Amino acid sequence: METTASLSQLELLMHELSVQPTIKETSNIVSLTSNELADIALKISSSINKETSLDKLLGNTVALLGNVGIAERVLLFQIDNNGEKALLAHYWESQYTAKFNPVGFHFNLADLPLSKFFNLTESQTVQIEDFTKYLVLPSHLFKSNFKALFLKLKTKSLLVSTGSTDRVKLALNLQFCTREVIWSNEIEKVLQSIINQLAYAIEKLQDKKNKENLQNNFLILKETTDKKYEELYRKFAGDLHDLPCSIIPNLKKAIKEKDFNECDRLTDELHKNLRTLINEYSIPDINLLGFVSTTYQILNGFKKVFNGEVIIDFPNEEIDINHNKALETIKVIKEWLCNIEKHSCAKQVHFSLNKLNEYYILVHISDNGKGFDIASKNQGFGISNIKGRLNTMNSKFEIKSEIDKGSSLKFQLCVN
Repeated sequence: METTASLSQLELLMHELSVQPTIKETSNIVSLTSNELADIALKISSSINKETSLDKLLGNTVALLGNVGIAERVLLFQIDNNGEKALLAHYWESQYTAKFNPVGFHFNLADLPLSKFFNLTESQTVQIEDFTKYLVLPSHLFKSNFKALFLKLKTKSLLVSTGSTDRVKLALNLQFCTREVIWSNEIEKVLQSIINQLAYAIEKLQDKKNKENLQNNFLILKETTDKKYEELYRKFAGDLHDLPCSIIPNLKKAIKEKDFNECDRLTDELHKNLRTLINEYSIPDINLLGFVSTTYQILNGFKKVFNGEVIIDFPNEEIDINHNKALETIKVIKEWLCNIEKHSCAKQVHFSLNKLNEYYILVHISDNGKGFDIASKNQGFGISNIKGRLNTMNSKFEIKSEIDKGSSLKFQLCVN
């Protein structure tokens, strides 16, 4: 009986989700005039056609849709090439909706019953008038993590439009949280046009970036390598003179005087200074090794000097990331690890680098050290510098810490 009942529930779910909603007395029709819709389409088309980065392109589109009041929440998902995972790239919420933290948020499409109705190689739109009634279905029919998401978002009704090219797949999700709604056919057509334009714009931007990278990488490498090495040699010579070399005369004196306590102290200080120099100057060549291998080498160097356990979680493939962003990202990672070594007194550090999809990565560093007051204005130059670098890269980031409970840095970054 249980199998029969489950099959009946599944058939009912499949049938009801596939039926377009009908107007009822409890439903509200979200409708805009033809002039308003034309104005929205024109603004977004103009924004899409501008020369801009991928992150700004998607962010501007979502913000424009949200600010015209079409829905109470707008979510834009990027689907991977295999059609298996969806990453929340950008979102917009009205002040009336429940808030949630979207940093690094993605889910498996296999856990989403609604995905059964989407052929992601085609343009398609589906409305669900009352989503809440599906939340009572058993977990084996309506996956528990997806159910938990919608309970947290408190979504009541939604509209999903998909658009794709051969290499780009997107899903635009409009939600109402306070009432059931019906969107007009005109709005559906405008949204379908927007999501299709976005898919083609991303593919075009990707092709342009690939071509520019091939042309620029060689020129950048050729023009800057000699200059950077000269600067590096000068700086290294100065640091070597100011740190280890300044200790050696005092160490020789202590040896002659057979002051072994002072010898031990000076030897420890010399070792510490040399270790500092090694950490500072041991950044491998990103162009030679790639971003993932470079980051891995930095973590290995940190493991050698850190007095505790370091757990590393890395992807099994290289990540093609913009050269300048790769350098800035590595500087952020090194500075955060340096703060851990100097101030945290931690016994365990966990570092993870995840490739969310072909456009976004997620970096997460956490420790079990003494932490710090996140609300304090005296966080030091290091934290301010990290925030500045992340803001410059338009990264979505989160810094958490509590006294005696460790600290963590998590940031999501567009690789283009």
